[in-house]
Amino acid sequence: MTRRIALAVLLAALAVPALGADKPAAEKVPADPAATKLLGDARAARAQWEKFPGFRAKVEINIEGKVIKGTVEVTPKGKVTVQVPDVGAEAKWAKDELAQTVSHRLDNSAALETPCAFLDDNKDHPLGRAIRVLNDEFHSSYRVRDRQIIVVNRQMKDSRFTITVMENRANEDKKYLPVCYVVNSWDGKTEALSGSSTYHHTWERVGGYDLPATVTVVTAKPGGDQTARSLTLSDHELLK
Repeated sequence: MTRRIALAVLLAALAVPALGADKPAAEKVPADPAATKLLGDARAARAQWEKFPGFRAKVEINIEGKVIKGTVEVTPKGKVTVQVPDVGAEAKWAKDELAQTVSHRLDNSAALETPCAFLDDNKDHPLGRAIRVLNDEFHSSYRVRDRQIIVVNRQMKDSRFTITVMENRANEDKKYLPVCYVVNSWDGKTEALSGSSTYHHTWERVGGYDLPATVTVVTAKPGGDQTARSLTLSDHELLK
């Protein structure tokens, strides 16, 4: 399971029994204005790039000790171009990773009203209040705590995944940026854990925008395989 499938986002396995296994009820469930507002407020609390001009920066890609250096450019619409001497799997991973990071900062879902309902009456769960998106093909569900989306669950055709946020951080505008989160995925038939990736982000404030500075990803898969990959961006420059 790659981060491209996740939206993030943004999580720990203890949320899965309550949320990840949730199936849409046979009967129509009415939207709850309080649940809908809870998700809307959390989306609005995320740091977003308004009137984004794009940027360029130097980039260093490190995959298991193999280091490649080059440049990256992101257009105002979020198109990512990575230029490195060796255009291989490493460059593709860097481009995909940065594209996902950029898409979350350009996301406009805060303007949408998404009908939701509460999954239970538990207001004291350590990861936040459980809500479900109604009429959603991915059976999406969330946990929201302190105006932050802490858990995201999605059901795909042959798998399901959970994103659990371990840490967000408020920027200068008092909007939240992701710092650390875990993405766990399960096989849709066997329910076996098929992969787990931990992400850590840092950000660089440039001209009123929080731009990605580092991304470190540690991925574990069945069989004992574990890989570590990182991106380091420097000398950020906003496009004119």
